[in-house]
Amino acid sequence: MDEKRVNVVIQPDEAVMRVDGYWSRHYATDFLAAADAFAPPKNRFSPIPYYLVCHSIELSFKAFLRSVGFNRNDCKKLNHNLEKALEIAVEQGLGNYLEVSCGDREVLALANRLYLKKEFEYFESLETIYDPHNFDIDELTEFARRLLGAIEDPVRASVFQ
Repeated sequence: MDEKRVNVVIQPDEAVMRVDGYWSRHYATDFLAAADAFAPPKNRFSPIPYYLVCHSIELSFKAFLRSVGFNRNDCKKLNHNLEKALEIAVEQGLGNYLEVSCGDREVLALANRLYLKKEFEYFESLETIYDPHNFDIDELTEFARRLLGAIEDPVRASVFQ
């Protein structure tokens, strides 16, 4: 019995696919995985895990904001300000997916003080090397993990609308 195969293409007129938030979340995952894999030198301080975790957090916030309708320019206006990104994400409903504690806000604020100035990347003032960061990288990393998990569903749901 010979059957002819016919390819059927379904193309909805008004389908919109948004992938910026989706890919940003993937990149946030990659930065966090790199932080987990990094083995700091035994004989000196390295800002690398601090940068990787902070960048993961920044990308996670921006992925969430893209999923609720922020465009690329809206996200660029946030610069690298983690506290401002958190504030706006909470205003946009992040609290429906993640409980952000006072401790989370505190560790984020302490990290943001150096991240915003790009001290973990370029350490121009050497503040990164000599400043006792007053925050635990493990607490910041745990927040980054919880944030990534919390935004997965809203980001995924926003891809097709």
